Amino acid sequence: MFRIHCNKCFRRRNVEPTVIFHMTQCQHVICAPCLTESTPEKKCPVCKRDLRAISIDRNLPPNVANYFEDPLRFQQLYRKVSKFQADQRASDNLGFYRQMQEHETNKRRLKGFCKMEAQFNQQIQMEKKRIAECRAYIKYHEEQGLKKQPHATEADKSWSHPLRRPRPRTPSVSTSDNTQTDEHMATFCLDSDMDCLEDETHPSDKKTFNGDMKDFQI
Repeated sequence: MFRIHCNKCFRRRNVEPTVIFHMTQCQHVICAPCLTESTPEKKCPVCKRDLRAISIDRNLPPNVANYFEDPLRFQQLYRKVSKFQADQRASDNLGFYRQMQEHETNKRRLKGFCKMEAQFNQQIQMEKKRIAECRAYIKYHEEQGLKKQPHATEADKSWSHPLRRPRPRTPSVSTSDNTQTDEHMATFCLDSDMDCLEDETHPSDKKTFNGDMKDFQI
C-alpha cells in the first residue's frame, strides 16, 4: 500500500493525520491547505486542469475507494473471476459437444427407422398383392363349384363362364419374413378345401331331386 501524501507540498497523511486530503478528478492527491490556495483559480495545483475534488475518507464511492486498496486483493479476485469464467466456458463447450453427440445418435436412429419403414411398406405391398391373388383364387374356385351345381341358374352360370374369367395362378407362399410357415399352412388348407369341394360336387357322386318326396334328402 502506498503512502498517501500531497502531490504538491508532499505532506504525508500518516505524519499529520488531522489534515484532510482530497483526490481530484485528474487523479492527484491534494492536501486541504494546497487545495485552499488553488480554490480561487479553480485549477488543479499540479496539472492546472479544472478542479474537482472529493475528500479521502470512509464515505468515498466504491469506484474511487478502489484506488486506495491493496492491488494484491484485486489480483486474487481477478484470478477467481478468471477461473470461474474459464469453468463456465468449459461447461458450455462440454454441453455443446454432448448435444452434437446426441444429434448424431438421433440422426443414425432416424436413418434406421426410415429403412425399417421402407421395408415395412415393401412388405405391406407384397402382402396386399398376395391377398389379392388369394381372393382371385378363392373366387375362381367358388365360381367353378357353382357352375358344377345343377340347380344353379343360367344367370349364375353366365358370370362364371371360363372364357370371361380365366383361372388365376396359384398364390405364392414364399415370403421373406417369419410368417412363411403359417402362410404355407393356410394356403395348403385352402387348396385342400377346394379339392374337397370339387370332389363333393362331382357330377357322378351328386344325386339329383326328381320331384318325388321320397327321394328328398338333406
